[in-house]
Amino acid sequence: MEKMLNDLYRQIAETVNEMIPERWGKFYFYAQISDDGGGTYFYYQPETDLRSYEYSLEIPLKFQVNEREFKLSKKKLLSLSEKMRGVFKDEEQEPWYSFTLSLERSGKLNVHFDYTNWFETNYSFSDQFIIWKYKYLNEIPQDSALQELINRYSEEFPDNPI
Repeated sequence: MEKMLNDLYRQIAETVNEMIPERWGKFYFYAQISDDGGGTYFYYQPETDLRSYEYSLEIPLKFQVNEREFKLSKKKLLSLSEKMRGVFKDEEQEPWYSFTLSLERSGKLNVHFDYTNWFETNYSFSDQFIIWKYKYLNEIPQDSALQELINRYSEEFPDNPI
């Protein structure tokens, strides 16, 4: 299982690297997969400004990239993520709900799996997105309602599973 997962981590990292149109310092890749489908996205720090993050969905708007190839790479990331979840099921491990893979330019890799069934909570996908950005990108919401969302999440989930 470990060998299969390491190969999938490598393929995901290589695909994200190929999708980023400039030198980067670190990226965070997120996948949310269920039996009904899923989605992926990533953020990266441009090497020229390690305090900011670029959102994967904005790359085709900001850079001259081949949109068809970019969409194919997005589909590949979803497929690789689904395969990864399949490895867990095939090995009779509890399937995760989402995972975050981070990679630094130095090669330091971290992977975090979230087993929380967010469909059974009062948190929407956009709520989870805000919480994820808060946890991984240190993005503190300016809006008071979103700050309350973070506070509520922190109280309900002190282990910070996202």
